[in-house]
Amino acid sequence: MKIVITGEPGIGKTTLIKRLAKVLGDRAVGFWTEEVRDPRTKKRTGFRVVTTEGKSALFASKTYTSKHLVGSYGVNLQNFESLALPVLQRALEEDRVVVLDEVGKMELFSKPFKEMVRMLVQDPKRRMLLTIPIRDVDPLVAEIRRLRGAVLLEVTKENRNSLFENILTLLDRG
Repeated sequence: MKIVITGEPGIGKTTLIKRLAKVLGDRAVGFWTEEVRDPRTKKRTGFRVVTTEGKSALFASKTYTSKHLVGSYGVNLQNFESLALPVLQRALEEDRVVVLDEVGKMELFSKPFKEMVRMLVQDPKRRMLLTIPIRDVDPLVAEIRRLRGAVLLEVTKENRNSLFENILTLLDRG
């Protein structure tokens, strides 16, 4: 069972993923991305990757100089890959629900990440919970959106509170 979650930025995809990962506990392996905000101004300054084991690293920041840019954020692929790739390797080797938030522009600068995600989504027996952007920012995102047998759910203000229970039910069945 693959559950693909999409929705506009800021709608609650990551919040939903974090709640689901907490309930799944040791049955899940993966990561999510979180906004980093300036404590004084409350303005977003970057993004960090956080694994299901609790490790984290800043991987995108307005202060980073990088050839990989998304808007005003420089992406540090080494920081991202140092946490995300070992987690994906474990996901390939273990029978747990794979949690990936998100398969988006910043993360997709990493070729090894793309290759590992493609292997995971193409495995018909692999249980996954992943988020993708609302728009197809990469051919892999389009491929995931159209994945045969996957359940595609769009988070909206109207359904974001009810999706949690619905997804848990789907995961229990799959």
